[in-house]
Amino acid sequence: MQNANIDYRRWIDDCAEAGLNAIHLWSFVAPRQHRDGKMIETRYGYLYPSISPWSRRADGAPAHDGWPRWDLLKFDEGDDPHKHYWPRLRDLCSYARQKGLLVGITVFFGWPKHNSPRRPDWSYHPFNVLGGGHLREDGPIVRAVQQIAEPGHEILDQSWSDSWGAARKTQWLWERFAAKLLEATQPFGNTFYVFMDERSYPEGNCGDHFAAFFQRRNAFWIDGELRREQVDGVIDGHGPHRDINQMACRSFRAPPTRPFFEFELPPYTGSAVRYNVYGCLLGSGHYFLHNDEGQETSTTGITSYDNHVRDSHIQAVRQRLRWLGIASRFMNEQVRRLRGMQPFNEAVRRGAGYCLAWPGVEYVVYVKSGNEAEIDLQGPPANFDVNVVSPRTGKTHPVATKVSGSQLHVQLPDAGDWLIHLTSETA
Repeated sequence: MQNANIDYRRWIDDCAEAGLNAIHLWSFVAPRQHRDGKMIETRYGYLYPSISPWSRRADGAPAHDGWPRWDLLKFDEGDDPHKHYWPRLRDLCSYARQKGLLVGITVFFGWPKHNSPRRPDWSYHPFNVLGGGHLREDGPIVRAVQQIAEPGHEILDQSWSDSWGAARKTQWLWERFAAKLLEATQPFGNTFYVFMDERSYPEGNCGDHFAAFFQRRNAFWIDGELRREQVDGVIDGHGPHRDINQMACRSFRAPPTRPFFEFELPPYTGSAVRYNVYGCLLGSGHYFLHNDEGQETSTTGITSYDNHVRDSHIQAVRQRLRWLGIASRFMNEQVRRLRGMQPFNEAVRRGAGYCLAWPGVEYVVYVKSGNEAEIDLQGPPANFDVNVVSPRTGKTHPVATKVSGSQLHVQLPDAGDWLIHLTSETA
């Protein structure tokens, strides 16, 4: 949301055309660049036109980035979605609704994480005194911006006072921002909200407070497993080397029932993307590809939709969108009894992979690699239609099958990854 040059409508068009049914964005990240060009973000590679939820002052001392300081009592409204934050966000949600897409919005804290000469993210944050804000923080991991004065008690309707302490000012600003976010986006009817961008830095004492804040306003709120009983959907962890299928399966079986979401699981290139997609889906989870970093170049990803960005590899980005769309269309259009299915990996007897099934009725099996698969149907296989779909192209391929007791042996077209879809002829 911070780069006004990103063509979000073209991105939404590509997502819809590929077959996706949802997109996800961060509400804001403090722009980390300097007006004289001595600091630029590598993911853009140039000095881009930056916007944020708050307006800049007309004059006075400059912020750390060289532009005028923020006026945290005034939101960045206006008529032009190419120049102002709030009309831009409203237009994004409206256009996504026209294209049949849900919009997930991660809320808090504008990425204040690092505070060092090598990673001076906090220096550019609107709440920092260097930007016109009210907070000072000297530690390497920023904590003050997540501390509020009265957890469990809303104060946004009170009148701002310069005499307030730092935590009270922080609470009032975050509550006003959250209320504004809901006012701007919730009426479109296609939004949900996620607490924090990732779990790699502290949440302070805000978590329970804002879970209640958003749900009190009938927003669909997603948070970590630590709040499973309080929220509408859950995430579990962050970063690489996680078994997403195991996590999704565990969440599926955990009480109380909550939908599971994955937003940030590397790698973000190559066939491993498809492994993660189907590992999550066949564990009964919802999968989003983190399209922000870790791709062909530092400027590949959502940045590809900024025409000023060089070496963006937009065709590679679109290829991954097609993979996601194939998965979305398959699960939502070809699978007949999705609501009655559950993780059933024990059915896969040969070939490394995952299974989602209504045993005896319908099975979806993803095989990572190998020329064959063996599936234990725990019943007569002769009554099943067998379709094999390429997760790389979406095309259905004819295959040879062999029955041995309750075992169905499928000879796959090649050693790549495949989807096997079994449906009962009589069910």
